[in-house]
Amino acid sequence: MKKRISILALMLFLSACGKGPSFEPEKINPEVDICEICNMSISEENYATQLISKDGDVYKFDDIGCMYEFVEKDKRIADKDIAKQYVRDMENGKWLESKDAYYAYHSDFWTPMAYGVVSFENEEKAKRYIEKQGKGEVFNFEQLSQHKWGWEK
Repeated sequence: MKKRISILALMLFLSACGKGPSFEPEKINPEVDICEICNMSISEENYATQLISKDGDVYKFDDIGCMYEFVEKDKRIADKDIAKQYVRDMENGKWLESKDAYYAYHSDFWTPMAYGVVSFENEEKAKRYIEKQGKGEVFNFEQLSQHKWGWEK
């Protein structure tokens, strides 16, 4: 009997050792969650973004520009320690890895902190948004990474 209990305990221990952070985005609670940069409530959920560290720490932002400022200017976390970054599709709120999303940009597009970048799950949606607005340009992740945010002075 002791042998069975020891084997069971060992199996439970080993199975728990393999579990690390999931790196999945957390649900946004507008009554509690605030942006890491501007300290504003994250009330416009389809503009929300998240960064997850390799340690499993989750950082939430109300605007994609705030997330970029956190990474590029604030430097609370090193690039090498970032596991995933998420944005939301503007139309349906679906979480997307930022590297897979497409972005519509124009300085006049409304976003919570006025960065003017809106995210979409595919290029066609971003193009439709720009056509509807009558202005703007489409960025993929690489192009967005080269974007000048305004605080870079």
